[in-house]
Amino acid sequence: MNIQFTPYVLLNGKANEAVDFYAKVFDAEIETREVLKDWPQEFDGKVPEGYENNVMHAHLNIGNSQLMLADLLPGQFQQPGTTVTILIDVKEVADAKRIFTALLTGGKETMALQETSFSPAMGQVNDKFGVEWQIITEHPDMRKE
Repeated sequence: MNIQFTPYVLLNGKANEAVDFYAKVFDAEIETREVLKDWPQEFDGKVPEGYENNVMHAHLNIGNSQLMLADLLPGQFQQPGTTVTILIDVKEVADAKRIFTALLTGGKETMALQETSFSPAMGQVNDKFGVEWQIITEHPDMRKE
């Protein structure tokens, strides 16, 4: 199975500042930085007022490692243990379903495994140990093969 683990830091409106800070500290390349206004389809066409410039997704390349960051989405609240999420990036939906189901055993679903505009299967689970996991399946159009 082709699998990759990446730390994903969730912040409460400070992700833009954190991206710049970590890029400078680690001499990192900012691969992407997208804000919520770039993703209106995720909010039924209308991003909630005041959230337009919050980070939807940022991706830093730090040496051979990666760090991803985002701001909490409208309606999400910062809770201890959920400010760092471990992102599991898989290529196949079947792998995403298997891992999601396994991590859910004794845990709690925080976002159902579902198709989004950028992934055929994405979901979040807080496992029985309190660790937050985000499972994402690469969109076929985004694969670098």
